[in-house]
Amino acid sequence: MFEVEPYNDDVTLIKTATAMEDGNPIMWAIAYHIGNILIDAGCPNALDDLEKYAAKADVKAVYVTHPHEDHYGGCSVFAPRSTIYACEPDINILKNPPTLPEFFQFVWGQPTPLVDVEKLPSEFSVGNFEFEVIPLPGHWQHMVGFYEPNQKWLFSADAVPLPTRKFIAMPEENIPLMVNTMQKLVEMDIEILFDAHKGPVTSPRQHIQARIDYILGLQERALELHDEGLSIPKIQEALGLEGPWYIGLTEYRFRIDHFIRSLLFDKAEK
Repeated sequence: MFEVEPYNDDVTLIKTATAMEDGNPIMWAIAYHIGNILIDAGCPNALDDLEKYAAKADVKAVYVTHPHEDHYGGCSVFAPRSTIYACEPDINILKNPPTLPEFFQFVWGQPTPLVDVEKLPSEFSVGNFEFEVIPLPGHWQHMVGFYEPNQKWLFSADAVPLPTRKFIAMPEENIPLMVNTMQKLVEMDIEILFDAHKGPVTSPRQHIQARIDYILGLQERALELHDEGLSIPKIQEALGLEGPWYIGLTEYRFRIDHFIRSLLFDKAEK
């Protein structure tokens, strides 16, 4: 699936997804086109549509927030004519993408390896916009966002969980660090949060705080249960957390016990 949705005179959403049987997207992965740059590039299952878009769009550079397939998977169609930028520790992943489980190849698609990827700068400009590259660790250790202080825009990638009540995690996620990042975002001067899945959020503080409060509440209860001697499966049961139908299809890349273990043992310090 592919949709181009102008948000205002300066920002256009490039929405990519795989369709369900009813024709609705499984989940939108959104790249943002500003001037002659893209922030992220969408998922590889939309490569045909992205290639048509790339052929007529003015995209000189793609700035990648982190190396998950739904964010960098579309880079290959822009690479011949656009410079691809990523955090230095993540460049090798873009050049040598891991083979994804079958479920994720269906949901997002398998990325094509990139030949040339440049180190992400600490800041960059697009027309009259001046973007600062800011670290947003938690969902991914080296994930970054792009902040435009004059407009008070933050392109936040996956720093803020899509579900208000997050209780599933990937093994690389550090949930206390994610909360710490969100707490810093609440203190920033942000008027529009450009989320990579939800799209623009115009009440960012309330949006972020709801997720902080839920996770901290779960963490408090999980720590109490752990101190009582309960195992992680028993803590999951006591918290009443049940996974969605598809969780087994992910080959346990997504798991509730990853989330609980992170709540119990991970630290917010980076």
